[in-house]
Amino acid sequence: KSKSGSRMNHSTPELAAKAYALLTLDRQIVGIKFAYTAEDFEEMPAKAMSANVAYCVVVKAAMAGKSVKLSGEFSGCNGSSRALGFAAPTEAFSSGEAFCGFGLYKDLPTSKQVADSMVFCQKPSYGILAQPLEKYKNDPPDVVIITTDAINAMRVLQGYTYSHGSHPDFKMTGNQAICVECTSHPLERNQMNLSMLCSGTRYLANWKPGEIAMGFPYQQFVETVEGILKTADAVELDPAKHRIQEGLVSRGLPDPGFRYGHTYYTDLEKEKAMLRKGRS
Repeated sequence: KSKSGSRMNHSTPELAAKAYALLTLDRQIVGIKFAYTAEDFEEMPAKAMSANVAYCVVVKAAMAGKSVKLSGEFSGCNGSSRALGFAAPTEAFSSGEAFCGFGLYKDLPTSKQVADSMVFCQKPSYGILAQPLEKYKNDPPDVVIITTDAINAMRVLQGYTYSHGSHPDFKMTGNQAICVECTSHPLERNQMNLSMLCSGTRYLANWKPGEIAMGFPYQQFVETVEGILKTADAVELDPAKHRIQEGLVSRGLPDPGFRYGHTYYTDLEKEKAMLRKGRS
């Protein structure tokens, strides 16, 4: 449940439509749903992976429109198996020895500090469903993930800040990006998180060089999208406002009623120009 306010009236496909109108994304927004029993996993409406595959590769496939489910049996990445509750962390991981052996940190205490800071799903899980957000018709996902560029990430942060104020604690290490930074950490901490991605997922899933990722507990994504809409009139220039207005209306959503020729920063520049003119 949300720790940040009452639930808004919406459907998940409508939420996705609003987000696609507000942002310029190259990939689809993905929802992640956890299955805690074999029976729940079997009921999930997607093709189950039958060969070992990394979780981040499954997430990227969902961003291309596929519905995929991955059980712990076929999780092809030790990092995501730990993160998602498929397997308990090993002693070598918890002590810091595993990552220290990779040459990622200067010494064992640093490696252990990083291991201790990682937040994994506490409840053991059987598997996950990854599919585009708009495919969740009834039961919403647990976590929402997007990959995008810095401009869209800025707008998402502005939307988050509109409702929640300054973010208290981003967690980023440049490792276990999709599984920890964008899934288990947001789920367990009930807090949106930002990720620069990591070398492993950039290699396995072949993300674009400029892509970064963001993960949200579902309800916080709902509130963030509403914040993106509420701040659009203040920050977007006219071409973007036209694009957003057309995108919303074409998807059957209300006209936002933007004020064209206005942003808070261009208005401030006009005021400063008038003051300079008055002093001359």
